[in-house]
Amino acid sequence: MSIGSILNIARKAIATHQVAMTITSQNIANAQVEGYSRQRAEINAATPLKLPIYSIGTGVQVDGVIRMRNELLDTTFRREAGNREAASTRSDLLQEVESMLGEPSDGGLANSIDQFWNSWSDLSNSPGNTAAQSVVRQRGQQVAYTLNSYSTRLDDLTNRSRDRLIGVVGEINQLTSQFAAINQQITVAESGGHQAPDLRDLRDRLGDQLSKLAGVRVVPQTNGTVGVYIGSMMLVDASNARQLQVGSGSALSINIVGDPEPLAVVGGEAGELMRFVNTDLPPVKGSLNAFARGFVNGVNEYHASGWTPAGDALGASNWVPANGPTGSRVNFFDASFTAAGTIRLSAEVQANAAVIASGDVQNAPGNNNVAIALSTLRDRTGMAALQTRMGANFATQIGFVPGVSYGDHYGQTVTSVGIDTADAMNQFTVFDTLTQQADLRRTSVSGVSLDEELTLLMRHQQAYTAATRLVKVADEMAQAILNMT
Repeated sequence: MSIGSILNIARKAIATHQVAMTITSQNIANAQVEGYSRQRAEINAATPLKLPIYSIGTGVQVDGVIRMRNELLDTTFRREAGNREAASTRSDLLQEVESMLGEPSDGGLANSIDQFWNSWSDLSNSPGNTAAQSVVRQRGQQVAYTLNSYSTRLDDLTNRSRDRLIGVVGEINQLTSQFAAINQQITVAESGGHQAPDLRDLRDRLGDQLSKLAGVRVVPQTNGTVGVYIGSMMLVDASNARQLQVGSGSALSINIVGDPEPLAVVGGEAGELMRFVNTDLPPVKGSLNAFARGFVNGVNEYHASGWTPAGDALGASNWVPANGPTGSRVNFFDASFTAAGTIRLSAEVQANAAVIASGDVQNAPGNNNVAIALSTLRDRTGMAALQTRMGANFATQIGFVPGVSYGDHYGQTVTSVGIDTADAMNQFTVFDTLTQQADLRRTSVSGVSLDEELTLLMRHQQAYTAATRLVKVADEMAQAILNMT
């Protein structure tokens, strides 16, 4: 061994610890960067020099730079993050439906229905009173307007959810294309056998985003690349990315471009948007439509049999001559429009409130039986009377379960939405907690601890200083030999 060997060992030590301090500095600088994985220099003893009777070390070297990452913890985090995003999306959308119904409130449908029944009660106290008839018409118009408004807003929410899904799918396509491109860059960069930490971090950040949008799985492949799966379908294979599109059917769906078969399993935000439109909204819309149909047919059942001087002439053409006069035959609501989005007053009532009937006997101004019967529809007793009156037609024209009033039916709708909303909020709380816990576990491995990095920085600094001292010692040894000659 020579003094030159000592200097060579010192040179390697200086270079090695300089690299280590550079990597530590990089960690400190990126401590607050989301998705950054701390890096470590792989420092190992250099290949020793083998001599005839022994071998001697040749110093230290950096064999590579690796990042601290655990794939299992990544998988857990992405699963929980996808569930959290789905629960958050559903909670927000259901809260919007709950806010739309706005119960209990003075502007909600429940109050409009109560005011409608109250107006009939007032009319029963003053049969044929023009002011009371006008109030009944106004209250009926308010019920129709509220139902129309609910239907319009639910349709708008459906359309906005579809547009949002189209935007999410476009974002997924963009991210998968980037993922495939980075896969290729990593393959090239790591062809020499060393990791490319920064590129891998970028790819993992894309995987995190995709898991939130669609609940994807990021799976390492045997060829060294990483694949992206949505359900059992592979979206990204090495440098190839398959594009998604929103289906054209009435029900929301997502399929791979070129394959009309909808994807069976989609999570994250995209999956919850489809579930909301396809599963959560239809029962609400169906319940409101069922209410509107039953409301129109029930009110018309009584009103068409009533009498008013103004209504008699309008209904005369509908009488069967052999049976004689059978009520004015004027509907309160238009019988052709029985959905929540289309319910409206009949043309006759809209044109003239004087056709609104109070009694069930012709030429009996003080008779108030129709108004009383309609006012009692607010409760189950009145509905039971209506069922008895209609017989078998009750099931087809009203469709409510026996013993359920109009208020009960609507209350069940509101309660169902409230339960679903509370459940979605609870699910969000659970998955938010699980996501935070998974992130903490992942960060404990890949996150940067400033205290730890500063400690490492000082250790490498001390080793660097010691190496420079070794150079000085070698220089003193060489000087001593020169002084001897």
